[in-house]
Amino acid sequence: MNNKLPLPPSAEDFEDFFESSLCGFVITDREGKIARINRRAAGWLNTVPEELSGKRFSDILAVGGKIYFETHLWPLLRMQGYFDEVALELADSGNGKMPVYINGYERKDDNDQPLFIRFTVFRASDRRLYEENLQTAKQLAEANLEMEQQNALIREQFIAVLGHDLRNPLGGVMSAAQLVARSDLGAREEKLVKLIQTGSKRMHNMINDIMDLARGRLGGGFPVSPVETDLEQLLNQVSDELKVVWPERSIESDFNITQKVICDPGRLSQMASNLLANAIIHGSPVTPILIQAAVTEDIWEISVTNQGKPVPKEALPHLFHPFRREGKQKSQNGLGLGLYIASEIAKAHNGTLTVTSNEQQTCFTFRAHLLEMAMPYK
Repeated sequence: MNNKLPLPPSAEDFEDFFESSLCGFVITDREGKIARINRRAAGWLNTVPEELSGKRFSDILAVGGKIYFETHLWPLLRMQGYFDEVALELADSGNGKMPVYINGYERKDDNDQPLFIRFTVFRASDRRLYEENLQTAKQLAEANLEMEQQNALIREQFIAVLGHDLRNPLGGVMSAAQLVARSDLGAREEKLVKLIQTGSKRMHNMINDIMDLARGRLGGGFPVSPVETDLEQLLNQVSDELKVVWPERSIESDFNITQKVICDPGRLSQMASNLLANAIIHGSPVTPILIQAAVTEDIWEISVTNQGKPVPKEALPHLFHPFRREGKQKSQNGLGLGLYIASEIAKAHNGTLTVTSNEQQTCFTFRAHLLEMAMPYK
């Protein structure tokens, strides 16, 4: 059965293919002297094929290309029998030097002796222009990226300096409010002082979060000072503090802690507090929040579980990014840095912080190996 498609006779005519192609064809003898060159290639050299017959192939190249051909490509042909996509320039024959890409293939006989060499020449002007434009676009994109990185660094340095400088005047406001609160006050004044204390406490927490963000993003990481710690006592203290702030919410605990752990108690309290506050804010207001902790021979872990609406699946991969909140619910307690800071504290303890969420519950789990705590902190 003949599966060949019907074609006009000229389609299989080698002569027509050789002369009518949009690329240049050159055939040389075994020594590299031109035996045949098509009109396309000769036209690029501003001449006719007959004028080039008998010349060495390298004679049609610009000076630099001629040297490169004789010192590199000709030996390469003899060693491996081919080269491909080599960027060179045709000699200036009145039309200017023309950039080209050249493939070369050495045909050998049964005794591995060279018979002739075929060269295919592709015009590269447009391709070079595209490559130059692409290179320019790449350099521009890299410059813009570097500028954005520098701007981001300056912003974070500004935030760090601003946060640091706000601490002192805010500390004065908090101290003054504390002193005033000890005085005999009327109901109206007492309410106003409490408002100042609550607002300044929130502002103090926000500044601390921003300082932690800047410290983490500026390469300093989260510093930790590990000491032997009673984990159950620490978690109970954190839980009691939050019960004071949210007396209407129920926090239950379930601990299986058989030994002390090595950790930074201040940072770990901050992580647990952030997770519990997150559960209080985003969880169901009518069901208790459960904090669990366990220490085994190799692992210690803390988990905080709440019921309520699940975290949207599309939000889960970004939950530990800074300035992210669960869903679109507005937080009344911060800037959306709590989970980011909690995850960074987990990393500083050579641990991980993960989250699972479904219709039944949302659970954040910190887990670390006991042995890794003996390693230097990052």
